[in-house]
Amino acid sequence: MNAALKSKTKSYELLEAANNQLESVFLKKPEPCVALLISRNYNLLLQEQAQLTIRLNFMQKAKYWWQEYLKMSTGKRSKVMFDINHNELLFKRIDAKYLQRSF
Repeated sequence: MNAALKSKTKSYELLEAANNQLESVFLKKPEPCVALLISRNYNLLLQEQAQLTIRLNFMQKAKYWWQEYLKMSTGKRSKVMFDINHNELLFKRIDAKYLQRSF
């Protein structure tokens, strides 16, 4: 699948059909790995496409599915990581007086 694809070859048509199927699977049960696979497939379709309008279409679709993947896979973890009290200091301030005493 990593080989360069020519437009409308059997591999090209299979990737298009696979993405159609994966998109319907994603709509029934959203999973980040499915969104990642769809994005990867659109990037593969994009690699050897000569027509600019089709390339732009595949680029937009790949970006959309990549954002879906990121939203689903990192969204929950980022809430935990950044759910802190902003009044607390994360790093202590080191002033010149402290530096003079310690050395």
